[in-house]
Amino acid sequence: MIQDPLLIVDDDPGVRSSLLESLTERGYTAEAVSSADEALARMTLRSFPVVLTDLHMPGGPTGLELIASLKLRFPDTLCILVTAYATLDTSIEALKRGAYDLVQKPFRLSEVEVVLNRALEHARLLQKVAAYREELEARILSRTRDLQEARREAIALCDLSLRGLEAGTMDAALAPLLDRLAARWAPEGLACYRRSAEGPLVRVIQRGPRPLPDHLERPQPGPLAAPGLGYPEERLVPLGEAGWLYLGFMERSALSLADPEFLLLARHLELALRVR
Repeated sequence: MIQDPLLIVDDDPGVRSSLLESLTERGYTAEAVSSADEALARMTLRSFPVVLTDLHMPGGPTGLELIASLKLRFPDTLCILVTAYATLDTSIEALKRGAYDLVQKPFRLSEVEVVLNRALEHARLLQKVAAYREELEARILSRTRDLQEARREAIALCDLSLRGLEAGTMDAALAPLLDRLAARWAPEGLACYRRSAEGPLVRVIQRGPRPLPDHLERPQPGPLAAPGLGYPEERLVPLGEAGWLYLGFMERSALSLADPEFLLLARHLELALRVR
């Protein structure tokens, strides 16, 4: 069964029913109407990627006029013109109106099938291109929103850092940045440790209900080991040469150390530590 539906338009009841029956028997999904007006009305109710229309249909619009209307209202629909008057002028006019192909009467059903199969395959490719274009546009829109959000985040962090430069104490300089980190990833334990001239790291600020130690052993070269401060998930993140950021979570967190938002915030924490 060929699932893509096609619409047959012919004012002759015998031709219309015969063509519909023959194509249906060969596995096509088809419907038939007797005029251009009926075809347009049917197209508003269901999408037909291919329309097979007769040229001359007395008492209403011709097949050429139908094709022109379809290309205007349903531009992705492929139209095949069936005519007993396949002159050069008719062919040129049909192509100008947007016809995909022509079939000359009298025809063998096998000839119609070749044209229909080619048109249906072309229609499927158009649908794939349209779907890809929609997906690409959605990705671009999503990426644009991400970039806009990243820009807003960068501006907000710069504003916090500038206010930190004007702050009178280290705590006042770091607090807005840590508060922003806490609001975004919700660690239960949060602290900044600064390098000392020698010996352990010194805590300069902390957040969270559980007290954290004033000092931490300086991390040794190689993979970072969890400090073991009582949280099931712990992260000790270097802030350049300025210090370390400790995060403790009671449950598994969604924090990724490769998250651009986190990296940017960590960079601002490093800068705040450097200038103090």
